[in-house]
Amino acid sequence: MVFNGGNISVYNPDKQISEQITLKNLLIHDKAMRLSRTGVPEEPTEKPLKANDRMSLRFKGLNEIISAQQCLITNAEPIVEHNSENDWNKQHKKEEDKLEFPFEKDDNDYNELCAILTFLDVCEQEIITARKTKKFDDDFLIEKENHNGDMVFELTSNFFKMMKGLEESYRVIYGIMLRNKIVSSGITVDEDMEDKEKEEEAMRRIVDS
Repeated sequence: MVFNGGNISVYNPDKQISEQITLKNLLIHDKAMRLSRTGVPEEPTEKPLKANDRMSLRFKGLNEIISAQQCLITNAEPIVEHNSENDWNKQHKKEEDKLEFPFEKDDNDYNELCAILTFLDVCEQEIITARKTKKFDDDFLIEKENHNGDMVFELTSNFFKMMKGLEESYRVIYGIMLRNKIVSSGITVDEDMEDKEKEEEAMRRIVDS
């Protein structure tokens, strides 16, 4: 609890930490998306990047997007699971209903997050496999000779397909975080009515003491 100009407010350290972690992961994801789209890192380089360098960095950005989305899900998972379970319990109060409609098969935000996490694991494995195998049809970045006889890097359709999938998975993740009040349209954590009620209760206790 903190005092500010005569007003009493409740300080929730867990919530503050969660806000900071969420914002950090959102910024990391934004940085990774820009790297994968442009091949230009945020940090300035001493020499201008060559075309091959930019192609390599765009491919590197895919891995960073996957990692950032995994972190976003890990951070949001406990809150989303709690909210989804509460909704499920309200809809299925009887034990027989819960057995007939198990939580694991329910159409809810938590199960959708789990599905996205599986998708991200598949993406990660596809990149690992592409690096290990000698064949070209599973590659994301290939080297080929251009019309000048120079060897240049080129992004394949696998790269653009995965990029599109990751853009969609982020849209879904962000929508889930919005619905569960983990973020707002301003990328800050919402001040919900529950906190307001806690603040009012704390004020009543001090006045009555």
